[in-house]
Amino acid sequence: MTQDAFIQQLRHELRSLPKQVVDEIVADYREYFGDALAAGRSEAEVVAALGDPVKLARELKAQASFRQWETRRSFGNLMRVVVSIAGLGLLQLFLLIPFMFYLLMLTVGYMVSGALVVAGLVTVVALGSHHLFGWPAFHSLPFTFESSDVKTGQQASTNGNDDDDDDAADDVPKQGDPRLATANMKVFRVDGDRFVLRPDAATRISVVTLAGPIDIKNDDGKLKINSVGGARDLFKVDPDGTWSIAATDIVALDLKDGEGDKVSVARIGTGAKALAWDIRNHGDHVSFVQGADGSGKRLAVNSGTDSVVIDRDHISIKDGSDNVVIVGPHGSGIGAMIYGFTMLVAGIVGLWLCLWLTRITWRALVRYVQRQLDLITARLDEGQSA
Repeated sequence: MTQDAFIQQLRHELRSLPKQVVDEIVADYREYFGDALAAGRSEAEVVAALGDPVKLARELKAQASFRQWETRRSFGNLMRVVVSIAGLGLLQLFLLIPFMFYLLMLTVGYMVSGALVVAGLVTVVALGSHHLFGWPAFHSLPFTFESSDVKTGQQASTNGNDDDDDDAADDVPKQGDPRLATANMKVFRVDGDRFVLRPDAATRISVVTLAGPIDIKNDDGKLKINSVGGARDLFKVDPDGTWSIAATDIVALDLKDGEGDKVSVARIGTGAKALAWDIRNHGDHVSFVQGADGSGKRLAVNSGTDSVVIDRDHISIKDGSDNVVIVGPHGSGIGAMIYGFTMLVAGIVGLWLCLWLTRITWRALVRYVQRQLDLITARLDEGQSA
């Protein structure tokens, strides 16, 4: 290969570099050729000493990229140096592929961590503002309805006479009304904070009190009472035969009358007013959980094929073939606050980990590039000296 052919191919391989840089490199190698020829060496010997112009151009581009990175140390310039070095051999290319995959995973880590930080921060700030200042008002979100067949108000009012009759009818419990669960029972009723029992109208009453258990059985009008500890002393017996006990003294109660009606009450948790109820009265079934503050957390009323279920965030009403589900907004309580805080902490930890990995990667990559450029420079100097 002649000097002109070598220089022409070298210029062609360096075409991706700026023209000024290419001209400087070509001028240096023309000067090198001139010095060698003046010393009595032939063009063929000089070309053989310099080696393949394609490989030489790759090494020169790696050097030029490294100088550009030293002028402006950015991640993009460093990646150009790495790509230039990777083009020098198949081994470096095999190392580049897992490195690029690692960078992709690191980028995904930044995105996920950033999303967690934003979501957690928005959740914590929104819920904190809602609880402290009442804004934003989550209860203003619209309810969602699901219904197979819902009668309109006009259709429902065709069976009524006037407003006065409707108001009067509202005060009368109808079939399926939860008030009927205890209103018609001769065995059991709730009077304020006391449970009132009529053992003479019951088949069997089993009560577990704080002082011990007591079992009352009606055998043809004769009461058989078995008690352990001071359970019987907790009851107040009136002259009319009714027994009463404070609700706070009850751990569990189960009774059944001659008509098949049943009442089951059991304390749940540690609160004195945290009770689970199950009442079956004249074919109606009512079950609900009474919270520690006395408010019902769940209410279920069943009457034949009809049912009403009131839960924390939805109401389900079934009337024969008709079904209505009302779902309200939820998730603005302390649980959502904990989730938001957890997302915020996880996002911050993830960002810190990604930054730490980036710092280590940067240092390792700089050392690798500098080592490879030292080897390239040594080879170039060795070829010119030869």
